[in-house]
Amino acid sequence: MPVQAHFRIAPYREGMNLSLQQLRGFVAVAEERHFGRAAARLNMTQPPLTRQIQALERALDVVLFERTGRGARITAAGRVFLDHCHRVLALLDAAPTATRRAAEGRTGTLRLAFTAIGAYAILADVLDLVKRHLPDVTVELTELVSPDQFAALSELRIDLGLVRPPIPEGYASLLVHSEDLVLAVPSGHPLAHDDGAPVALTDVADDYIGYSPEGSRYLHDICAAMIGVDRYAVSQLTSQVPTMLALVRAGLGCALIPRSIMTMGVHGVRYRELAPADAHSVTLHACWSPDSPNPALQRLVDVLNQERSGGGCEIGHMRR
Repeated sequence: MPVQAHFRIAPYREGMNLSLQQLRGFVAVAEERHFGRAAARLNMTQPPLTRQIQALERALDVVLFERTGRGARITAAGRVFLDHCHRVLALLDAAPTATRRAAEGRTGTLRLAFTAIGAYAILADVLDLVKRHLPDVTVELTELVSPDQFAALSELRIDLGLVRPPIPEGYASLLVHSEDLVLAVPSGHPLAHDDGAPVALTDVADDYIGYSPEGSRYLHDICAAMIGVDRYAVSQLTSQVPTMLALVRAGLGCALIPRSIMTMGVHGVRYRELAPADAHSVTLHACWSPDSPNPALQRLVDVLNQERSGGGCEIGHMRR
C-alpha cells in the first residue's frame, strides 16, 4: 500500500509584526534555557515573558520551545529562528554607531574626479590620504577635463575635483600641487643630448606641439605666453598628454609638459630642464561645492588642510 505524505502549509500572515522586545526575550530564553533565568536577565517577571513567547509562537505558527520540568528546550524551528534573531539584533546594535560614523564622514562614498595629467601628478597622494585617514570610505574615480569637473560639481554629480585654475566663483578650493614645466623633445633632436646645461626656449627652432584651448585652457595659456602662440604647430593641438608625447616621439615638434609626466617614460622622447629665465610652474587644486551634503567630503577637506599646514607646502610638490 503506497505511503501518502501529508503536508500542511502555514497560512501567510501579511504584515506580521515582530517586536524588538519579543526578539530579545526569545534570545534570552534560548540562551538561558529557562524562563525564570531569562526573565531575571531581562529585569522583568516571568509571566509577561512567557506571554511574549506564546504570542511569538502564535505569530510564527511554530513551537519554539519544548517546556520541560527543568526549563525550556529549543526546537529545530527555534534554532533557525535564533540564527536570524542574532543577525537582526547585531544589525540593530551596530546601527547607531554606523549612523554616527556616516554623519561624521568616517564611512560612505567619495566621488573624485581628476584630469589625465592630474592622475600622474597628485591622484596617488590623495588616494593614500583617504586610505590612511578615511579607511572605511569608498572612492569612486572619474577622469574629466577641468571644465567638465566644474559642471559635475555644480550638479553634485561628484564630490571633489582635482582641477586646473582658474576656479570659477561659487566653488571652494585648495592648492594641492605645483610642479615645474620641462621640455619634451624627440630622441633624434639636437637638444636631446643632456649635457647638464638647461635649455633656453629661444634655442628651440622647431614648432611646438601645444595644448588645446578647449580642453586644456590653463596649460594652453601658460605655454602660449612662454613661447609665443605664433610658434605653435596649430594643426597639432591636443588636450591629452599621451597624444602630445606620441607627436613628439614622431618628430613633429617639442612640447612643454608638467614634470610628473616624465614618469611615463615614453620611448623615443627625452626631457630637458628649462633655463631659470624660462622656468615656470603649474598648479593643481582640489575643488568642491560648498553646497555638498557629503560628510566624507568635509572630512577629506579637513585632512587636506591638515596636510598642508603640517607640511608647510602643497601635498604634491615636484621641482628639480
